[in-house]
Amino acid sequence: MKKIIFFCILISLLLLITSSGLFNKYEIEGTYVLFTVDTEYDFPPVLNTEKGLDEGIPILLSIFEEYNVKATFLVTGEVADNRPDILNKIYQKGHEIGSHSYHHKSIKAQTKSEIENQILLSTTAIENAVGVRPVSFRAPGHSACNDLIILLQNNGYLVEASAEKINSYPYHPDENDWLKEGNMSIMRVPVSHTPAYFYPPTTYNRSWIECFNKAVSSQLEKNPKIVVIGLHPWELVEIEAPEKYQSYTRACGNYTVQNLTSLLEYLDKQNVTYVTLEELYHILND
Repeated sequence: MKKIIFFCILISLLLLITSSGLFNKYEIEGTYVLFTVDTEYDFPPVLNTEKGLDEGIPILLSIFEEYNVKATFLVTGEVADNRPDILNKIYQKGHEIGSHSYHHKSIKAQTKSEIENQILLSTTAIENAVGVRPVSFRAPGHSACNDLIILLQNNGYLVEASAEKINSYPYHPDENDWLKEGNMSIMRVPVSHTPAYFYPPTTYNRSWIECFNKAVSSQLEKNPKIVVIGLHPWELVEIEAPEKYQSYTRACGNYTVQNLTSLLEYLDKQNVTYVTLEELYHILND
């Protein structure tokens, strides 16, 4: 009877410690964290303003500098051509510049030759802006497809980073089916299922810290653990949208800034390493 009581007490204590979050540091031992920023005009295709570029980027760069975060900014070719000043500010802070296609249009809705043109145009625009050829790519609206993956590999890209429902851990895709593991040299690094990046409260009312821990706990069998977080510069500022779209923009401004800084304060006490998409490719493949 004494042994039974002892084990009941022990189990209760373990449950109490686990729920209090004291085991979080153990759970995320050796975790790589990737902040990826889709750098585009505000809230496409509804808006086409530049408030996120002019106000959101400085906020984001300041926060990342304060917490020593190195991130990947995936930039549309339009922004690279029209606002090279923005790209240079980002690049001078030591962040990676990747491609987000040229126009913010669905890749799946385009022909193979149109997709290749979007890749070539955006690659050239970014290289002209910062003098470095991008090696990481994310499709607008995460609209990746088989043709895109093959064309990216043929054009020297190392990483494709669109989210999709099946995979959330990095893998090398099959050339005949980009959703299956294979032996292509390009690596897929999808956004973590947290779900829907780490926002908004209108669809998933949890703090970003909770979302982060959920992403880590889903990788208990993985080594290393890899959490990919997605952001847009326009989410850091208040933006005005037509009434039917306000559920999407409700999280913009203070909500995003507060959740981001709270998460970074939390991660500052954990055993995590911030890396870019390109860096993760070399970590896993070299």
